[in-house]
Amino acid sequence: MGLAFQIQDDILDFTAAANVLGKPALADMDLGLSTAPILYAAQEYPHLRPLVMRRFKKKGDKQAALEALFKSETAMDKARDLARFHAQ
Repeated sequence: MGLAFQIQDDILDFTAAANVLGKPALADMDLGLSTAPILYAAQEYPHLRPLVMRRFKKKGDKQAALEALFKSETAMDKARDLARFHAQ
């Protein structure tokens, strides 16, 4: 159940306002962490893989990752499905 909660929190990091989250939005990316939504987007958009590997350290990396994530037709749904799987 804890993993399901974490994945849902990762999804909210991209979809909720900071005042709702109780933490700055995109905090994981600021720490160089790749969460399920970004990793699923990288499956769909291989150009994200180097950004993930360098932990979003170059200027524009986070913006490029976000653009790909929001352009993705499957990444968020796959992340939600993963959360549901771990909640069973």
